[in-house]
Amino acid sequence: MRVCMLAPDKNRVDYGEQLIAPKGYELTNAIATTYSLDLNTLLTVPIAICFGHTLEGAVEHMRIALLDALATLGDKLTVFYQQGNIKLPDKYNSLFGLLENSLVPVVPNAGNDNSAFSSFHPKLWLLRFKSTDSDANIKYRLIVLSRNLTFDRSWDLSAVINGESRGKRKPTNKPLIAFFDQLYESASDENFSDVIDSDELLRVLWQKPNNIQNIEFLSTIFDGGKRQCPINIPHSNLAMLAVSPFIRGGSKVDALDWLKDFTENEKRYLFCRKEELDMAGEEALLGWNCYAFNEHLVNAEENEEMEQSQFFEHDLSLHAKLLVVDENDYISSWHIGSANMTQAAIGDEHRSPRNSEFMLRLSGDRSAIGVDALIQLWVNEDNTGLFIPHEFSKLEDDQDEKKGRALRLLEYKLINTHWLLEVDSCNDAYQLSLTTSNSIEVPDGFDIQVSILSVNQLRPLAEQVIWDKFKLSQISALLRLDILQAGEVVKQLVTQGELSYNCDVDRSKAITNELLDNASQFMSYISMLLQINPSKEDLMCSISNQSSVGSGDNFFAKDSVIFEKLMSAAATEPELLVRINKLKMQIDEKIIPKEFKALWSVFSQLVEPKSSPKSKNKKMKKGAR
Repeated sequence: MRVCMLAPDKNRVDYGEQLIAPKGYELTNAIATTYSLDLNTLLTVPIAICFGHTLEGAVEHMRIALLDALATLGDKLTVFYQQGNIKLPDKYNSLFGLLENSLVPVVPNAGNDNSAFSSFHPKLWLLRFKSTDSDANIKYRLIVLSRNLTFDRSWDLSAVINGESRGKRKPTNKPLIAFFDQLYESASDENFSDVIDSDELLRVLWQKPNNIQNIEFLSTIFDGGKRQCPINIPHSNLAMLAVSPFIRGGSKVDALDWLKDFTENEKRYLFCRKEELDMAGEEALLGWNCYAFNEHLVNAEENEEMEQSQFFEHDLSLHAKLLVVDENDYISSWHIGSANMTQAAIGDEHRSPRNSEFMLRLSGDRSAIGVDALIQLWVNEDNTGLFIPHEFSKLEDDQDEKKGRALRLLEYKLINTHWLLEVDSCNDAYQLSLTTSNSIEVPDGFDIQVSILSVNQLRPLAEQVIWDKFKLSQISALLRLDILQAGEVVKQLVTQGELSYNCDVDRSKAITNELLDNASQFMSYISMLLQINPSKEDLMCSISNQSSVGSGDNFFAKDSVIFEKLMSAAATEPELLVRINKLKMQIDEKIIPKEFKALWSVFSQLVEPKSSPKSKNKKMKKGAR
C-alpha cells in the first residue's frame, strides 16, 4: 500500500501507474466509482490500462491510440458516477461516444428520506488481473481515494492495496462484496456476481503495509432501510485527528459534535479549509484544535510564478478525508476514503448518514501512524508546513440557503428523470427526439434549457424536444441541462439518458471512420500497433500529421519493415493481428492501400475466426427512480 499526502513533498501516488497490470498479467475487469466525472480525464485511463503508461499528456494528441485502447477495453471498464455530475467539457470529443457504454449513472438514495440532499460519493477502483500462466493466482488491486475522477489538483489522499485470491474464504472481505452487490442491484442491469466471482473475491488475501496489523472495509450500505455508519472507533480514545475539507451541514457541525464524545477535550485536532472553518465559526468548534490548509500552498503557483497546468481552473486546495484515532498506547486506526466529517457522510448520535460512502480502515503501530506523528509531519513553528494554526475571521451570514434548497430540489428532479432519446434516419442524416418518463414541474423563477452534449443547440425543455441534421458520430446519450434563474445560468448538469434506435446504425464504426478518413491515418494506426510495446512518444506521434503525409506512407517504401513487423506480431503478439483484422472490418475499404490489402491477404489466414462477444449496454435501472 502507498499513502499519498502524508509527506506531500515526497510520497506521491501516480494514478495511472496504479491502473497498470502487474508484469505477466492482464486486466479482466476495472470497476470505478466517483461522485463527479471529467470525460477527458476518463479518456486517459485506457492509455494506462492498455499501453502501460501513466496519465500525463493531452489526450488530443493520442486520438488514434485512444481509439485502439477503447476498442481493446471493450466491456472490461465500468464507471459508476452520480447522475448529472459529468463536467461540461469545453469541447466535445467524438471519442466520448465510445465511453458511454462504460458509464453507469447513479441517482443518490438516502433510503427513507432526504434523497434530494444526499450524494453518491464513494471513490474507489477494484481491478482484477489474470495471468497468462493458467496456474497462477488471480490478482486484485483496490484503490481507495478521496479524489474524484477529474483533473482536480487539490491535495488528496489515496491508498492502494494488492492481493491474491487463494486459500480459505476471508470473512473480512464480505463488506467489500456487500458494497458492490448493493451498488449493482440499485444502479445496473447486471449483477455484481456476473462480473466478479464473489467466492473468488472472498478468498483474496490483501497485503498489509508496514506498521499495519488489520484492514477493514466500511461503507454506508443499507441495513433495515437506513445507511450504516462508515466509521468504526472505540468509545474511549487517547487522541483524535480529523482531516476534512467540509464539516458543515447548513450552519451546524453535528458530526464533529458527535465525534467529540469519543476522546478527551485537549486531544482533538481538526484540519480543514480556512473558509470552511470560518463559516462554521469559533463557537461551534469549541473543543477542537483547528488548523487550516496553508494558503501559501494554495497560491503557490502564482506566488512562485510557476508554470501552470493546462487544467489551471482547479485550485490547489484541500480535498483529503482522513480520521485518525489513538485507541490506546500502542494502537492507532485510520479511516481513509470518501467521507467528510459531516452528518450527511458519517451520521451522528441520532441520525444515519444520507450519502453513499466508502472507507478503508487501517489499524497498526501508534508510534508510526498515530496522531502525534502526523502533526509533526504537517505543522511546524515557522508556519511553513502543510497546515497552520487557524485564526478565526467573522463572516457574514449566508442569505442564499433557502434559494440553494430550491435549486437542489430541482436538480434532484432532473437527475431522477428517465430521459429517452429516439434516433431516426432522415435524408442521410439523423434526428433525435427527447422525451421523459414523467412531467417535470419547474418552480416559479426557474427555466430549463436542454441540448445534446455533442452540439450546442439549447432548446427550452418541453414534453418533446427534437434535434435534426446529426451526423452518426454526433449521436450521444449525454444531455446538457442549463438551469436558469432570472435569465442567468445558475447550474449546468450533464445527465445520461437512454438511446433507442429506430434504424440500423453502427456508431462505433462511424466514429472510427471519422478519425481515420485517409490512407495515411489508417497506416499510422497500423504503425502504432506494430510498435508491439509503443512508448508514450509513439502514441502521441501516431497522429501528429493526421491530414498530411504521415509515417504510414513510408510503409511500402523500398526499406519498409512492415513484413518483418507483421511476422514478429504473428510469432509473439498474435492478438495484434486480431486487432488489425477488426480495424480493417470497421474501416471504409476505399482508404486502405492496395499494397496493404495484398499483404494482409497472407496474414489474415493466421487470424482465427471468432464469434464476437455481444456488447453489453450498461444502463441505469429504470426501477431505481
